[in-house]
Amino acid sequence: MRLFGGGGANDEAARQAQQRQEASIAAISAGKLPINATERLQEQASRQGTPKHFFTSDLSVNEFLLARESGYESLGLVMGSSVYQIGWQYMPSGSSWWYQSGELDVMTQAQCEVRRLAMNRLLEEASLLGADGVVGVRLTRSRIEGHLIEFMAVGTAVRHPQSRKTADGRPFLSSLSGQDVWSLEQGGFYPTGFGFGVCVYFQVPDWRGQNILWSWTNSEMTSLTQGFYIARETAMSRLSSEFEHTDSDGIVGAEIEVFAEPRTDDHDNLIGLVVHYTAYGTAISRNRERIDVAVRPVLPLV
Repeated sequence: MRLFGGGGANDEAARQAQQRQEASIAAISAGKLPINATERLQEQASRQGTPKHFFTSDLSVNEFLLARESGYESLGLVMGSSVYQIGWQYMPSGSSWWYQSGELDVMTQAQCEVRRLAMNRLLEEASLLGADGVVGVRLTRSRIEGHLIEFMAVGTAVRHPQSRKTADGRPFLSSLSGQDVWSLEQGGFYPTGFGFGVCVYFQVPDWRGQNILWSWTNSEMTSLTQGFYIARETAMSRLSSEFEHTDSDGIVGAEIEVFAEPRTDDHDNLIGLVVHYTAYGTAISRNRERIDVAVRPVLPLV
């Protein structure tokens, strides 16, 4: 006999809720979506082609109409997110004379992995809706606290009569706006993918830079300038390498994000710069089946 009530149906509901929560955490640990998100998208997909079909989109009115004119049907708003902890990265704290320049591998790997997890979840949501791609992808990233970083990607899942999926059968991703997608289609191109290149690089000033730090004249810190170029070349190379073995013709709409953090010793003397460099953009391919015919007006003179 229960003296204080409860139990029965309430216990069963609590047990099922706990099981769903544990299953969702297990799915996230495997790089997948939580159960609630999967069920919502499956239910949304089941209404496609019926009078009950209702979609959401972050495209503006002009973007939506132009994308629709190019054959892209909006299916729904999709998102991918990840909160990631940066592991221990050795950082110098003494005189710069004792350290060498080089990439900070742990920090670079963390930035790459948080993006991979978020973008894969974005793709999974698009796949559940039966999409051929995602357009207008917007990215947000932030440092939450300490060594925690958060990355989120949001875009509109679309379907095209000519599929437009990638060679491996996955939806394509594109940060291009609806207007840009329409312009591409008019020119005989279409988006095929979305890629990243990341590099976190630590650059130490050489002896020339050390001398400049103690001078009173205007002078370029050439070694620190070189650090930015090394980070750039590394990041851009990684961006390009993502599409080297695909049928893409190039990358458009490339965005560059770069900032530097000074590293100083206990006496506030500069040890070096930590350069964060990120490059991302949309790969495009030419529509090989399209034949462009240039039509020019002719005005006879006689």
